[in-house]
Amino acid sequence: MTEPPAEAVGIDVGGTKIAAVRVAADGTVAARARCATPRRTAADLVAAIAGLVARVRGERSAAVGVGLPGMVDARSGALAFAPGLEFARAPLRELIADAVGLPVVTDNDANAAAWAEYRLGAGRGHEHLVLVTLGTGLGCGAVVAGRLLHGSHGFAAEASHLVVEPGGPLCECGSRGCWGETASGAAIGRRGRAEAAARPASPLARLLGEGPPDGGRAVTEAARRGDPQALAILERVGTLTGIGLAALANVFDPAVLVVGGGPVAAGDLLLGPARAAFADGLYAPGDRPPVPVLAARFAGDAGAIGAGLLAIDRFL
Repeated sequence: MTEPPAEAVGIDVGGTKIAAVRVAADGTVAARARCATPRRTAADLVAAIAGLVARVRGERSAAVGVGLPGMVDARSGALAFAPGLEFARAPLRELIADAVGLPVVTDNDANAAAWAEYRLGAGRGHEHLVLVTLGTGLGCGAVVAGRLLHGSHGFAAEASHLVVEPGGPLCECGSRGCWGETASGAAIGRRGRAEAAARPASPLARLLGEGPPDGGRAVTEAARRGDPQALAILERVGTLTGIGLAALANVFDPAVLVVGGGPVAAGDLLLGPARAAFADGLYAPGDRPPVPVLAARFAGDAGAIGAGLLAIDRFL
């Protein structure tokens, strides 16, 4: 009799929500759940994660992987810093393991997403890849020679604070024009709301007035309907995305670049300008093999699926 495939619970802690999946080693998702992200205390966050694990785990669920929105210590699994959370450094791997009674691996959420795309997604078959995910902020993960790049402490590939728009909007870090401030999913929403306020009779303004509250999705829908302001927003954010991708390619020399997160649903309206700006910024493009810029296969599920795969690969 064939033995059932290993399963784990994957958790993706985002700036606004936590997503959980029960995932098998082949990437098959058997259960899903989500909740809002508690930001005030580590205890609240651990309780929310434990509740999601209880909702999705099955009889064969033997481990838990958690992607966290910040800098994760590679040795201890502790959360060292997360700008979207209100509490200081916390030993989250230990706390979550105690709460769920299973082995736990923690990593940066973009690292988890990169692992999903490397193992089973758009980067499958490539030993060197870089993933950028556009969400509440901008995350980045790199796989080098088939291993996640963690650096000396676990803080590698923090690309959000590359300056791609000098003199641009002020970032929480104190600089202006940081990549994560100008080209994230949240940035698309901010640009959309600003345009809607300036042009209240535009299709974009009407869509934002009708809901949903997600400004990024409203911008994408308005762009699909031909709204010039929405199209301009996606073109600008795509261009800034491509500028950052070129910088990463020049540093890491990946075989493939993968772009994930909700805004990728805009397709070529976003990725077309990104590819054009990437080609313009890539060093010596005529003297190196092509580096494709691909949409993530797992889209918004990449972080949770990747966290589960990390747990399977580590423990099972």
